[in-house]
Formats: sequence, C-alpha cells, structure tokens
Amino acid sequence: MKPRTKALTAAVTGTALGISGLAVLAVPAGAGADPELPEISPEELVESALAADPPAFAGTVGVDERIGLPEIPGNDLTNLDSARVWHDGDAGSRLAIERESAERTIVHNSDGVWMYDSQENTATRYPAPEKTHGGEQGPPPAQMGANDPAGASTEIIDALRESSTITVDGTARVADRSAYELILTPKPEERTVLREVKIAVDAETRLPLRFEVLPAGSPEPVLSAGFTGIDFGEQPADLFSFTPPDGARVVEGDPGEHAQPGDLPDPEAGLENLADASPVGDGWDTVLTGTLPEGALSGGADAEGPPEHGQDPAGPGPQALLEQSGERVSGDFGSGYVITTRAGTALVTDDGRFAVGAVPQQVVTEALEES
Repeated sequence: MKPRTKALTAAVTGTALGISGLAVLAVPAGAGADPELPEISPEELVESALAADPPAFAGTVGVDERIGLPEIPGNDLTNLDSARVWHDGDAGSRLAIERESAERTIVHNSDGVWMYDSQENTATRYPAPEKTHGGEQGPPPAQMGANDPAGASTEIIDALRESSTITVDGTARVADRSAYELILTPKPEERTVLREVKIAVDAETRLPLRFEVLPAGSPEPVLSAGFTGIDFGEQPADLFSFTPPDGARVVEGDPGEHAQPGDLPDPEAGLENLADASPVGDGWDTVLTGTLPEGALSGGADAEGPPEHGQDPAGPGPQALLEQSGERVSGDFGSGYVITTRAGTALVTDDGRFAVGAVPQQVVTEALEES
C-alpha cells in the first residue's frame, strides 16, 4: 500500500484491529484439560498481573482475526506467516514478524528502539528520551510497550478495569502453561459493541498469556491473541542489540515520538502518519479522533512514488476504497463514510477528519462532533 492509502486504512481499521495495539499477533486456544488451581479472587489476580515483573522468555505467536473488515485491496494487516518475541526480563525485547517475502524486526533496549524492514532494507532508530519531565531517567521502552501478548493484555487490564465488572471464570491451558481465566465485562453504562475480554494469566508467573475479544451477540472472538509456545529462561544478550545490515538505509526518528510507552508505530498500518489523534471518552467507549494527513483522501493510482510490491498500480485510491467499503452519512459533523465491523465503527469525513472505536455508529458520530 502507498503511504497515503496506509494512513487511510489505519484510520478506518486502527481501533478495530488495535484494541490493544496488537492486531498482528494472535493465537488459537490452548489444548488439553483445564488445570486444577487454587482459588483466587478477581482483585488479587488483577493486582498480581499488573504488578508482575516479566521474566526472561522466548515465545511464538500468531493471529486469529474475525473482525469482519470490508475487503480492502492491499490491506494485509493480519496476513503474516509467524511471529517470535524475546524478552530479557529487564530492558530488552525483540519482535520478529515474518511474512511471505519479508521480515519486520523491532528491537527495544535502554537506548531506544530499532525498527527494520527487510523488504525495503530500511532501519529506523528511535532514541530514548534522555530525561523525563521530572528530570530523572525515564524507564526503558521495552518495559512499557505492547509488542507481545503479555504487554498487550496488561494494557487492556489497566485501561478497562475501572469501567468493567471483573470475574475469574475457571482455568485454561495456554502454550502448555496453567492459567487463570480473567473476564472483563463492560459495566451497563458503557456504550460498546463488545461483550467481554477474556485474559489467560499464567498461574506461576502472573504473566498474561492470551487475550480474547468477544463481540455482543456472538460466542466467537473477533480477535484472539497470545502465545502458542513460550520458554522461560535467560536469553542471548545479542538479541537485544541491533546493527543495520550492510547497505541498509538508516533513518533517525524523533527521540520522543516512538520510544515512549505504547507509542511504537504499528508494523503495517502507518498510524504514526495520522495527525492530531486524540481520545474522546474513556473505558470501553473510548473513541480515537483526529485528522488524516493533508491530501490523504485524494491519493490513489496517481499518487507520488512507485506502487509497493504486489500492489496494482491502477488500483483504487483512498476515496474509492471509502466509497466501496463504507456507507454514505451526514450530520452536524458534515458528510463522510462510515464503516462498521464486528469490533467497532469508523467514520471518515470528506474533509479528512476521522473517529474510530469499539462502539456503535452513534458514539463515533458524537465524538466527532465534540472534537
């Protein structure tokens, strides 16, 4: 996809795919009989999961996505062969996402973040901010991102706990590990199209191993993310450093832009290209609003730059994609197109504003009118 088309696709699908920021890593449920574990209260399980220090590990992840996205040519957000993640139990982590003809690598350490795309042979470095506003060294970025199922699940718990009814619903086996099933259900006042989020928490380490997002009115998850296999233990130190390959193009990113917690650019969607994005509301009915980059809606087959690998150079532009996939709507916000999935709603206006969330159409409309 061309950059402009990527930006539009991100606005249309970003929240639906990125309920945790983890649309590209997911997993089927674990096999075998449910383990017998000591009883634990929801409050104790939540607190222990949030307080757990992740041990060093290596894990394998994959994706099972049933969001119900409209057909968008070139949108391969969930088209990956496999992914691996490593964590050193301290400041370092590494994520490798393999596709048919390329691999994307993200390496965190105390110095910042490296991102490498083997297809484009481009490495981007985001140095860590030297100091926080309080004058002290900020925490290493690897401790705060959502680039693996454990980090993503922890962020979900932290973001939704105050607006949820929380229960423990038995046990499960995930990646051959015994786990408790933590259920977060939206409180009655929350306006969301989701029914619950289910998180499997490792009984021994309290590391979240898997999460499942279930929509209202369906027993099947729209997104299931977690480990298919995980091995705890010390990892080789060289995994958490990165040297660009010979001949690679090296780009310096903004020191504060993506080395911050939770701000890593999505490997596919190009969310970093969206301008002025900000949340409206909180909890389950949070809506992300903002403005697309200038000229994004007018991009297309005639946009600058060569088409990406596998893309039809005469393919439809962003405006045509909206017209094909969306429903024409108008209101106090103006006019535009709305796209509805099993996991949420996105609204993109003719002048490039957008609102997207795991909510009904009325909620994104109200958020856009408020922003």
